[in-house]
This record gives sequence, structure tokens and C-alpha cells, in this order.
Amino acid sequence: MDATTTIKVPVNVPKSYSIDLLREQLAAYAKQLIASAKPAAKAKRRYRHEALCGIFNSDATEEQLIEDYLQEKYKL
Repeated sequence: MDATTTIKVPVNVPKSYSIDLLREQLAAYAKQLIASAKPAAKAKRRYRHEALCGIFNSDATEEQLIEDYLQEKYKL
């Protein structure tokens, strides 16, 4: 199970508002935001992984890729 953190957000609420109702609505909205944010975070990780592994397919071996990189970078 993931660790959780409780946050307190100060809000100026007019006296005409029901604080209990507002608290329930804010809690429900926060839960909805958190639930919708998790898939987006995972998608970024997948993109970074694909970028690190290389997006383009290549038939070159790892040694050939390293050799090409060294030739381009250091003119070897």
C-alpha cells in the first residue's frame, strides 16, 4: 500500500456556506483529482523508458551503435 500524506489548505469561507458540506465536496474533488493523476504519471515513465531504449528500430548491434556514436562524437 502506498504511503499517504494529509495536507491542510487554508480557505476563507463566508459564514453563509455550510462548512461540513464544503469539506465533503472538497474531499470528493481531491480524491477525483488524485485518481485521475495516477495514470498520467505512469504514462510519463513509459515515455522516458522508450526514449532511453531508443524509439527507432535498428538492425545494428550494440557494438555497431557504440562505434557509430564514438565516430560521430569524437571523429574516430
